[in-house]
Amino acid sequence: MDDRMRLWYEKPATKWEEALPVGNGRLGAMICGGTKTETIYLNADSIWSGRSVNRINKDALKYLGQIRKLIREGKIPEAEKLSLMALSGTPNSERSYQTAGELNIYFESDEKTSDYKRELDLDEGVASVCYASGNRRIRRDFVASYDSAVMAYHMKADAGTMSFTCRLSRPNNRIDEIVAGENEIGFNVSSTTGIPFFVRVAAEVSDGKVCTIGEHLIVENSSEVTLFIDISSAFYDEDYIAAGKERIERARSLGWDNILKKHMEEFDQKFGKLKLSLGDKKALEKRNIPTDIRLSDLKKGKKDPDLFALYFQYGRYLLFSSSRGKCLPANLQGIWNNSLTPPWDSKYTININAEMNYWIAESGNLSECHMPFFTFLKRVCENGKKTAKEMYGCRGSVAHHNSDIYADTAPQDHYIPASFWVMGEAWMATHIWEHYLYTGDKDFLSDNFEVLDECLSFFEDFLIENDEGLLVTSPSVSPENVYIMKNGTRGCLCEGATMDIEILTELLNGYIGACEVLGKDDKEIERAKKILKRLPEIRIGKHGQIKEWMEDYDEQEPGHRHISHLYGVYPGSSINYEKTPRLMEAARVTLERRLANGGGHTGWSRAWIIGLWAHFLEGKKVYENLKALLCKSTFDNLMDNHPYGPGFVFQIDGNFGAAAAMLEMIAQCRDGYVRLLPALPREFSEGMVSGVKLRGGLILTMEWKNMEVVRYSISRSDNSLHGENDKITVLVNGKEEEISL
Repeated sequence: MDDRMRLWYEKPATKWEEALPVGNGRLGAMICGGTKTETIYLNADSIWSGRSVNRINKDALKYLGQIRKLIREGKIPEAEKLSLMALSGTPNSERSYQTAGELNIYFESDEKTSDYKRELDLDEGVASVCYASGNRRIRRDFVASYDSAVMAYHMKADAGTMSFTCRLSRPNNRIDEIVAGENEIGFNVSSTTGIPFFVRVAAEVSDGKVCTIGEHLIVENSSEVTLFIDISSAFYDEDYIAAGKERIERARSLGWDNILKKHMEEFDQKFGKLKLSLGDKKALEKRNIPTDIRLSDLKKGKKDPDLFALYFQYGRYLLFSSSRGKCLPANLQGIWNNSLTPPWDSKYTININAEMNYWIAESGNLSECHMPFFTFLKRVCENGKKTAKEMYGCRGSVAHHNSDIYADTAPQDHYIPASFWVMGEAWMATHIWEHYLYTGDKDFLSDNFEVLDECLSFFEDFLIENDEGLLVTSPSVSPENVYIMKNGTRGCLCEGATMDIEILTELLNGYIGACEVLGKDDKEIERAKKILKRLPEIRIGKHGQIKEWMEDYDEQEPGHRHISHLYGVYPGSSINYEKTPRLMEAARVTLERRLANGGGHTGWSRAWIIGLWAHFLEGKKVYENLKALLCKSTFDNLMDNHPYGPGFVFQIDGNFGAAAAMLEMIAQCRDGYVRLLPALPREFSEGMVSGVKLRGGLILTMEWKNMEVVRYSISRSDNSLHGENDKITVLVNGKEEEISL
């Protein structure tokens, strides 16, 4: 029995959505694994359309008061018409993430192939293809090396030799210059309005011959070949062409064996810190079945708990591969995209999607993968200062529901249900306190405190009094839903959407906590407390549900994919059974109504629902929705799919969100209290986990059988900076235990 955690298939990928992903943060690739023609889709995090521009609408501040007045008077259509003209960004759209291109390899062989296997080993981070061709056994291994900062494709024939031709391409021939040397090819894209970049492929052979003709790289009669691939851009290096050449030369000097050895060591040390097993030993036998067949069998009703464990680790793998070191954060597609015009521009949608990408970072023991998010957030904060001042006449910093490579903060799209929402940066900023709670890193907290402070300053100025004398946001929306007023009017703009209250509560409590840890003046803490005291309470509506808006409106889409007003349950913490049981029951009614009306029809929404059911302590519902996610919202390569037009497209947040939610079913940790197996499905009645990170810098290892914990340990992580508490309360098998650390 093969005990490796891997995806594997008995045939090559026939389209992008079947290919296997690798990445090192800055670079990414999708490998198809063809035997006659191999296609490798290439990506770099900094390949975006357009240059940075000031998109702030010059008339925003002039008409802000009038828009607020119209909302207060209930003249919603008039307010929305004016907002589209006065608040929308100019131009209305940010920049688009784009593919770098493709590497096509044409093998010169008429021999029939057999015994084919294509796989992605999650323990080693290696994508490989292996097959017999005539009397030869050919193996190809692809890695995206973090240490050498390039990608490498190693090919070896155990008998005989290989001959092939390589060529680089890009959709619509968006290439300005083809470059070819003795043993390398490349292309330069410099004349577009986007960021200039250079793609380079160099060959190293053990024997045989390598040369170039035109734009083709030719390898003849070689038994062992390594292709080194780099994509360099002016976003990181002024002389990006020289920087890429230097990386390739360094990789060639290291050689394949050294690159692979270092790569596998890093995967073992960093990615391998967390292990999860679901099911008994017999469940592991499913690993001998190809992944696409396992997924098909699950859809037919067959049990496969280990497939869910694989899906979980795959989520961690995707984050580890798309957000590491000096790079941009994972976008809507992580780093993997084969289009010049991807859905929703593959940007950073910060009214949930970008945040959901990082829900797995802390509990999943990948805290270092969170750092590109925080680096980006600082840039958002800096740009948001100008947006706050020029659009709203406020101090501090603000960002709306989208951003791009330039950390743009002005409203995106002419789309009332989402565009004019001022909570994007605030939601992102809540991750600062969350990272501290898991790591205890005071230096990090101090270094990022300015973002929290700028967010607070903005809301001190932006919030207005409503008719009850409470502080509310205006204008705002509840992403991305539409309400129906008593007179039948449909609208989106409002005062004080419930989600705004919940995000502000999380932000301000995090700010207060940061002030206390860093020893800030009491006056600073009072700033946040002053707002907290005047925020509206969360209200319960006519159906027994959490009101989505201050008024008890009907929703145009009762089954809407966004469940914004349940943010306080998860990922927030203001609504829970311990402190707000009545609101928790109303929140459950809210979720049930969403699902009864068709909710959860997208991968990321279903992932959010899984996390919510985990906090409602409903293991049966957790499994129902996990299974629905895999059966309805997952491609054969286990990437999340999203409805788009007549078909489906890849959107990575479902992978990340579901992985995070699976940990919520295994362990929940709040305020020094750990609940073990709070929402474990009976389908996972036996299992083991090690390396789960808990708040307080703690590490959980646990084994369970027949739905009960048989052993567990909680200890401080090796690099934990927490040290104040020596004891923690654990709810295990229905009993509370106080354990010493």
